[in-house]
Amino acid sequence: MASTIRKKLIVAFIAAGLSAPAAYVGYDLTLPSEGLVLAPYSDPVGLKTYCVGHLATKKGILKKSYTEEECMKIFAEDFKKHQTETDKMVGGKYASEWQRGALTDMTFNNGPSLIEESTMISLVKQGKHVEACDQLVRWVYAKGKKLGGLVERRDKTMPYCLGELSYDKQKDYEQFLKEWDLEVKNQKAKPN
Repeated sequence: MASTIRKKLIVAFIAAGLSAPAAYVGYDLTLPSEGLVLAPYSDPVGLKTYCVGHLATKKGILKKSYTEEECMKIFAEDFKKHQTETDKMVGGKYASEWQRGALTDMTFNNGPSLIEESTMISLVKQGKHVEACDQLVRWVYAKGKKLGGLVERRDKTMPYCLGELSYDKQKDYEQFLKEWDLEVKNQKAKPN
């Protein structure tokens, strides 16, 4: 049985036209790393943020709080935007869908302007995937300060980057995929 937030994420990622591996990386890596916060807050570097690491814009009007459904929709749209930006940078030269998810998480976390000219992206483009993944350990600083949360996030990102998920992750993904397929089937059965 899927958790409520997992089901809401699946629904939102399907609606956004994302793949099951992208949704799983979003669920297993990005969501726990960013956190789900329904009310606006300041992130570790002082940026006004809400939902799942969504940066508030100067033009946008912030609500006092958001529902989980709204946050999952915003998260899926943000993930898709960052995946598209990452795809442009890399030119489709990923070793696997898992690496694509890992690099999308990096872009989600850091923004494309910091990632685009990085050694990591250059190495992926050259087909040097292991060397590219080894660059993850360098991305643990914010404003010159090493952050424990980023160290932990990069440790969790490494298996995705290398495409080497543990047995437990593989089993969890198999269950996630069953939930994904069931939701796709349910959405197709709904009348328009």
